[in-house]
Amino acid sequence: MLKLILVGGVAGVLYLSVSLPVHGQIEARTTQFFEAEHSEISPLELRQFAQVLQQFQAIDYRTQQKMAMAIKKGGLSYERFMEIGQSQNNYNYAAGVQASLEELEKFQKTVSEVEEIIVNTEQKKERVIQSQGLAIKRFRQIETIISQDSKLQEKVQQMVGN
Repeated sequence: MLKLILVGGVAGVLYLSVSLPVHGQIEARTTQFFEAEHSEISPLELRQFAQVLQQFQAIDYRTQQKMAMAIKKGGLSYERFMEIGQSQNNYNYAAGVQASLEELEKFQKTVSEVEEIIVNTEQKKERVIQSQGLAIKRFRQIETIISQDSKLQEKVQQMVGN
């Protein structure tokens, strides 16, 4: 369990360091457009959205397992991998964790593998969205609408079973 939590942290650190600035810029520009374009969610769309989220849970679990294996194969302990990753993401190299050249090489190789796993996961998630009959754009619209409506959030949680 601890390993999965650590790997989840790795995914979060990598995801934030790679995509946060771009995602924030895109979301700021598109959120208002989405809300104005189509702010109603049909019962069918809500059901489709909940089904997608259920499938995402299984995909995320498998992704965490794959990342754990990649880290293990990379030759660093989970703890050491996280230490190096956090020190590099803090942009505080002077006060950060000291890593040998060999550790940095292992870290970079593992990060590349983990990033590939994340890209594959995102592609799988897009296919799941489409297989449920939703366009990616509409899924994102629904996601935005639900994120701003606590009643819809509760309804989706009940539908997903959480």
